Amino acid sequence: MLWVSIIFLIFTATNAVELSGILKLFTPNDVILSAAADNMVSKLEKEYMKYLETGVETPTFNYLTMQLGSSRNGMDKYVRNIHKLKPVDEFFVCVVCRAMVGVIDRTFRDEQNDLNGPKGDVVAKKIAMDACQRLKVQTKEVCEGLFDGHWPILRYIIENTSVDAKTICSFYIQFTFCNVADHPKFNFNLELDDADQPSIIASKSNRGRKTSKDLNILHLTDIHHDPLYEPGSLAECDEPLCCQRHKSLAIGTPKAAGYWGDYRECDLPWHTVNQAFTHIRQAHADIDYIFQTGDVIDHMMWSTSMAKNKVVYERVVKRIYELFPEVPVYPCIGNHEAHPLNLFSPTYAPDSVNSHWLYEFLYDIWSKWLPADTKETILRGGYYTALPRPGYRIISLNNNDCYTDNWWLFYNGTDMKTQLMWLYETLLAAERANEYVHILAHLPSGDDTCWNVWSREFNRLVRRFRETISGIFNGHSHADEMHVHYTSGGYAVAVTFNGGALTTWTYKNPNYRIYRVEPKTLQVVDHETWIFNLTAANIAGAAESPRWFKEYIFSEEFTDDLSPAGLDNLLEQMADNPRLLEKFWRFKMLSTDQRLRKGCNRSCMLKTICRLAVTVNDQRRRCEELTARLIKAMDSSYE
Repeated sequence: MLWVSIIFLIFTATNAVELSGILKLFTPNDVILSAAADNMVSKLEKEYMKYLETGVETPTFNYLTMQLGSSRNGMDKYVRNIHKLKPVDEFFVCVVCRAMVGVIDRTFRDEQNDLNGPKGDVVAKKIAMDACQRLKVQTKEVCEGLFDGHWPILRYIIENTSVDAKTICSFYIQFTFCNVADHPKFNFNLELDDADQPSIIASKSNRGRKTSKDLNILHLTDIHHDPLYEPGSLAECDEPLCCQRHKSLAIGTPKAAGYWGDYRECDLPWHTVNQAFTHIRQAHADIDYIFQTGDVIDHMMWSTSMAKNKVVYERVVKRIYELFPEVPVYPCIGNHEAHPLNLFSPTYAPDSVNSHWLYEFLYDIWSKWLPADTKETILRGGYYTALPRPGYRIISLNNNDCYTDNWWLFYNGTDMKTQLMWLYETLLAAERANEYVHILAHLPSGDDTCWNVWSREFNRLVRRFRETISGIFNGHSHADEMHVHYTSGGYAVAVTFNGGALTTWTYKNPNYRIYRVEPKTLQVVDHETWIFNLTAANIAGAAESPRWFKEYIFSEEFTDDLSPAGLDNLLEQMADNPRLLEKFWRFKMLSTDQRLRKGCNRSCMLKTICRLAVTVNDQRRRCEELTARLIKAMDSSYE
């Protein structure tokens, strides 16, 4: 009887559309909350179809859209990933995604509807713009720009696949109550030659030792240069990226953008990018290699173009080449390099919606340092392998294959198997040649925006080649962090290092990393992070360059054992000592003034320890063990 009463309450609340009441009753992972979302989706989709067919806005239609529109929590959906959203925003995104995809799906696939005729694009835009404004999704300018850029590809995908709204939104919103759809057509397993591999009975503990011949590798990531940045312009705007205009409204107010950048929803002006590169050139004369793990383009996602992206990318990368002419640069592709944003097509897609233009452009630039034999795979999919010296192999992936904002996943989820099988074959050849490997990729495999099927199979490869892979290097999260890879038995076998971000977006001090790498086995034996304080830099303004300083050296603050076993042991120490974990969080947040003032509460601490131990989103055994220990430690500190 209790469950009957709960379900009755939920559906009564949903019929009244009082979202705050629903979300007070249940956690975002509750199955019943998912049922409430389904019920609202059904009603909203039905009412929207009535409106499109008759032009009449019924009272129910107006009430549904009004409640949803007023429920959104400001900018949260545009500056945070799904796992960081509040329950009310998760509910909004889930309902709007399912309902509007459902409306377009039903309308577009109905052979009697205008969307199948010459008016299709006009009608689709009308639907999208109406929903955008009615539900207060974003400004008209942003919605129109996103639609114009993305619709041709979305239309092609809708026309050529039968994927439904629930499946699409389950891809996009993984690991919350919204993810209830099964994806049998989008699942696959790599065929690995690992039958004779010995069982893993312990964490990988062989550790490199510092030597006088250690390599120094510079890690640059998430540069996000904004060519339209205007010091003194409005830093608090209605769009996902600010600091570009409305200077007259900002002059003399705290809303004015700083000279060197801004902590709010803003990217970097050219003079800051150039100053950062110049500083690195002067401060580090001993750099052996540069890793650049993606996202050179800004966050003006509604206003990208092939021409603009090319100009920005070429300007940034050519400056790196100019300042470091003798240092080999190994890049990979970020999700922002694409136009339209996030979309990376399979090779067989028609020319009108193909990503081939991007791969040709990048090869022309990258070929300064990359060998000629990388051309085939770069043109095929934006990935490559290179041998900087005998015994040392670099593999650069385009793992936007796993990015849940890449709509081509909906077209054929098994397309991504091609690159992963290439990775397997490349690692197998490296193993046989006694080479050690560094893997570069933009997205961490445990990120909530990386599809779990891809991350699961990638982690199978990491476990299989644990003795060959000496390090994995990512970006994307804009956080100075790391991730430990585990077997199903809980043994640590590899480590991913994340280099933070040069951009300030959002609430971060600009940073870069220097790795110290032992030259024989290519293990990272230490790393240091450099930052400048943006508040202080902006107070000085144009009269003085930012004062970069070494924020911390990992071995001095945490441990000098950076093997998987050593870092797993560090995670246990963090779980038992919340103050140690809090120190890690401060460095993860790049000592940003606003972040430090706000602090890291209990929920933040639990998420921080869990993220360190997750590289496949639905494999959370080690996360759960560590969070249980952390809860116990935090509770005992208050006794």
